[in-house]
Amino acid sequence: MTGKKTVDLYQCYCDGVKPEIAYEYSLRINKDEYSTRKQVIIGNELHELAGTSSETHFIRMVVKKGKMEVGPLTKIDLTECGIEKFIILPYEQETIDLENCFCEGATPIITFQYLLKINREKYKTEKEKLTGAEILALAGKDPKSHRLRMFTKNGKVIIDATQTIDLTECGVERFVAEPLDCTEGFVVKNQFALPDEDVEFLSSLQSNVEMIQEGNNRWLIFRDYKIPNGYNLKIADLAILIPPHYPTTALDMMYFYPSLVRKDGAIIKALSHQSIEGKTYQRWSRHRTAANRWNPNTDNVESHVDLMARCLVSELDKR
Repeated sequence: MTGKKTVDLYQCYCDGVKPEIAYEYSLRINKDEYSTRKQVIIGNELHELAGTSSETHFIRMVVKKGKMEVGPLTKIDLTECGIEKFIILPYEQETIDLENCFCEGATPIITFQYLLKINREKYKTEKEKLTGAEILALAGKDPKSHRLRMFTKNGKVIIDATQTIDLTECGVERFVAEPLDCTEGFVVKNQFALPDEDVEFLSSLQSNVEMIQEGNNRWLIFRDYKIPNGYNLKIADLAILIPPHYPTTALDMMYFYPSLVRKDGAIIKALSHQSIEGKTYQRWSRHRTAANRWNPNTDNVESHVDLMARCLVSELDKR
């Protein structure tokens, strides 16, 4: 056995050197070490080493450039530089919600399916890497008519159609698809100033939004806002009051016309009335808690509407 050398692929990766041709290769699958005498190995042989199957598990190869999909018959030359490890996991796993990971400060794990938020909707993908064009396509948008903005812990950046985004990188919160003409779905009436990010969000919506000023009150009114199942209406107008010193001053509460009632007849608490544009809107007194205080650096119209939408859903869980 003298001279029959074993090359450790992980050590080569850490040292930044190209693995040499050897008698045996040591490689990592998930957190465990395995060995093979094959210089070129296919996906099914990796499954055999790990005791898994291509019918129940998927493989990702982690290299310097990121993670690569390995199919059952994909050939891998172990002497190629930059193989850190292999990840083999079952298809049936928890779907990873990127927005939840962001809120929890957690790094999304490698999984078979991801949930990402584009504008106000969430979409599923089995890819951990997508181009800007592919993310737009999930929301039914064309790069010729829309651009993509990514929100991360480091701020907001515009993503090119050909740029690749790794969803397992820490800090991806959500995406916004913005129409390039900046007119789709955004009707302005008695316009007042809003921060640029709010204008971008409103411009990205498919429904009409009107900006109305009545005396000292400034209102954003989302026409035909979609109401979750469990209420008497499928759509209603949603009004948000914009205070004078917004965004330093927090947005608060929500207002609906016509009024909402639960289909099961249960009483909705903390309701009152508010006159807006000559109509009687239903005011929902829903406020932030001490654990979720308004932050003018990160909160905006979109985050407030999202929070209020969650209040509508959670109301149905009350008895």
